[in-house]
Amino acid sequence: MRYVDGSAATTRDLKIIDPTGKNMHTDGRLIFVGVEANDYSLMAGNLGLNPYDISVGFGPDTRAARAFSEKVVARLKQHWTLKEVPKNSGAFPDSGCAQGTAAPPNNSFKPKPLRGSA
Repeated sequence: MRYVDGSAATTRDLKIIDPTGKNMHTDGRLIFVGVEANDYSLMAGNLGLNPYDISVGFGPDTRAARAFSEKVVARLKQHWTLKEVPKNSGAFPDSGCAQGTAAPPNNSFKPKPLRGSA
């Protein structure tokens, strides 16, 4: 699979066109990522959504893509509440999702200095 991160490029392009709509995230909070394989792909992003809302799409409409999407959705459900977007509809901001500024970073992954080190 090939990882795709279009977040920075999309943010740059949005700044050029200067959108006036809500939740365009030109302030650095835009997410636009995905993975691509030969027979299927997944793209995820928050453009037009609240900062913590993420819309995930799969494609194309093939047996391989549907099998992949079922595995991914089952895995995501283990950690988050998911809402299915009806067919022929777009994703809209969730009124119950946090809309404020981003949470402070969790620095727990940073290594601690060794005792006695300078």
